[in-house]
Amino acid sequence: MLRRRGNIWVWIIGIPVILGAAAHWGFHYFVKSRVDAFILEAAPRAAIKYKTLDTSLAGKVTLGNVSILPTGFDEDISVRIVQLQGPDVFSYLLGRLPVLGEGGAPPEFLKVIMRDIVLDISGDRAASLDENLAKADAEAAQNRDVCKAGGSASFSQLQELGVEQVRGDGKMGYRHIAHTQKLYVDVEAEFKGIRKLSLSMELNNVPALDMRKAMGVALANLKLDYYVDPEFGQRVIEYCAEKRGLTPEQYSELLADEMIREMGRNGIILGYGLSWALKNYLKHWGNIMIELSPPRPVGMASLMNLSRAELSEKLGLQLAINGQLVTDLYFSIQENAPLLRKSGGEGKKKAVKPLVRYKWEWRNVSLGQLSSYLDHRVRVSTVSGVLHEGKLVGTSGKRISVQKNISGGKFIAHLVAKNIRSVQVRVKVKVEPEKSATEEAAAKQADAENAQSATEQGESAGGNQ
Repeated sequence: MLRRRGNIWVWIIGIPVILGAAAHWGFHYFVKSRVDAFILEAAPRAAIKYKTLDTSLAGKVTLGNVSILPTGFDEDISVRIVQLQGPDVFSYLLGRLPVLGEGGAPPEFLKVIMRDIVLDISGDRAASLDENLAKADAEAAQNRDVCKAGGSASFSQLQELGVEQVRGDGKMGYRHIAHTQKLYVDVEAEFKGIRKLSLSMELNNVPALDMRKAMGVALANLKLDYYVDPEFGQRVIEYCAEKRGLTPEQYSELLADEMIREMGRNGIILGYGLSWALKNYLKHWGNIMIELSPPRPVGMASLMNLSRAELSEKLGLQLAINGQLVTDLYFSIQENAPLLRKSGGEGKKKAVKPLVRYKWEWRNVSLGQLSSYLDHRVRVSTVSGVLHEGKLVGTSGKRISVQKNISGGKFIAHLVAKNIRSVQVRVKVKVEPEKSATEEAAAKQADAENAQSATEQGESAGGNQ
C-alpha cells in the first residue's frame, strides 16, 4: 500500500515537472529560431552576434553580450543585456511578436530593455566613425556640430570633450488596457555623463493596437524630462567659446540668441519669461521638465485646429527648470509656422506620394525556379514529412542546399530533389490599396468602355476591308 501511494506521488509531482521542462525547452527553441531568423534578415544592414539566450515561461527573453556591427563600419556596438518582456509565453507562440520575425497582432504589454551599451571612440576610432557616418548620410553629418544651435556632437568632438567611450542604457515599453481603451507609453534613453531623456504618455480612446482604428485617439497626459549633465554642459560651453574666441559667458548668451532666432524662423516667438528661462538653463544646465495635462483629453487629430490663443490653455502646458516652475509661459505662433500650415492655405498643394506598403509571404515554387531565389528564406518539405527552414545557399543539378541555424551555429542541409515534396520561398510583395465601391464601379465601367471601343474598332476595320 505504501509503495502504491509513493508511485501516485511520483506521478503527481513528476508529470507537471516533465511537462514544464518540455514547455520551457519548446519555448526556448521557438525564440532562438526567431532571433536567429531576425539576425539573418538583418545581415545586409548589420552583423549581429550574441553569446547567451535565456528564456522563461513568464514571457521574458534575455540576450547576453550582444555585438552589433553596422555595414560599412569598423567599430561594433556592444550591449551587455537586451531583454524583451511580454505578458506571457503565449504572446510569443500565438501572437508571434513582430520584433522576433513574422508578427501578428502585437501583445497588450511589451517592454524592451538594453543595458550597458558601449561604443569605443578612443584613438582613431572617432574620426573613422564620423567618416563612415558622412558616407552613409552626408546631410545629417553636416548637423553634427555641438557648437551649432540645435546640432549634436560628432564623435571627434566628443573625444575632444574628454569622452573615450559612449556608454548608455535604453528602455521602451507600452501597456494597452482594452476594457478602458487606454494606452501607456514609456521611453528612456541615457548617455551616461552626457544626457538623459525620459518620455511618458497616456492616450485615451485606443480600442485596439491598430493604426487603422486611431482616428479618435485623445491625448490625456504627456511628460518629457530632458537632462544634460551640468559638468558636460559646461565643458561644451568652454569648448565652443574657445573655438569662437569668446568667453564662456559670451558664448552662452550667443547660443541662446541663436536658438531663439532659429525658433523665430520656424514661426515660434518666445516671450520674455521663456527667453529668460532658456538663457538661464544654458548657464547652469540640468533638468527641463515639460508636461501637457489637458483639463479634458484632446483629440490628436484636432490639435492642428487649435487656435494660437487656445494652444497653451487647452493642452495644460507646464514647464519647470531644475525643479523651478516657469510661470510666464507666453509665446506666439505665426501663421506661417510649419506645424500650423493647413492643406487649404495659400499656395499650391504639394503632391503627396501614395504610401507603398509591402509584406512578407510564403509562395509555392517548383524546383526548376529555385535558382532565382538564392539567399532567400525557404521551407522545404520532404517526402518523409521533415520540414527544413533556412536560407537557400545553393542549387546544383538535382540537389539543393539549405543553411539552418542550430544552437548558435550554422548547418547546411543538402537535399536530393527526388526526396522533396514541396518548396516554399519567402518573398516580399506589394500590398495593393483597398478600393472603395465607387472606385471599383468606375474601374469596371472603364473596362467595359474599353472593350466596347475595341469591338467597334474591330467591326469598323472589318467593314473597310
